[in-house]
Amino acid sequence: MEIVPTSIPKKSETGLEELVLRKAELKQQIKDQEQRIVFSTRKLFRAGTISSFIFSSVRKKMNLVDGFLIGFKVIRSIRKFIRRFK
Repeated sequence: MEIVPTSIPKKSETGLEELVLRKAELKQQIKDQEQRIVFSTRKLFRAGTISSFIFSSVRKKMNLVDGFLIGFKVIRSIRKFIRRFK
């Protein structure tokens, strides 16, 4: 069994200054992400967005009812047409 040397260098020890800088960078990234989340939630729960969602859902339900009624009328008229020729 042979020992194969690796080309991966050993990790160098990081100094305290590098850790402090990294910590500051991570805190800044967290603050940026928090601001994005706050902005997104405000945008999502605006009054215009909620009302447009409600009206769109009502409109979809009305379209379903309208489609059902039109389908019923078409079937009824086809039945009347078929009954004429019997």
